[in-house]
Amino acid sequence: MAEILVSIQAYCKILLHAVKHPHCAVNGVLLAEDGKSKDRKTVKFVDCIPLFHLTLSLSPMLEAALLQVKFFFLVYM
Repeated sequence: MAEILVSIQAYCKILLHAVKHPHCAVNGVLLAEDGKSKDRKTVKFVDCIPLFHLTLSLSPMLEAALLQVKFFFLVYM
């Protein structure tokens, strides 16, 4: 089983969005660092991208949001 680490930036974004919208579900994407070493099984989440403050019953909205996230990282990273 892999060890899971969450950066301070990702953790703070998750908490701040949950506090800002306590009446809604907060849905988003956690971004993990690419693990270079194969001997240690560690997953480190370095950032998060909040997507919705509502339920995810509409899959076209989720697909469009994930495509935007993918496009952003292909162009700017």
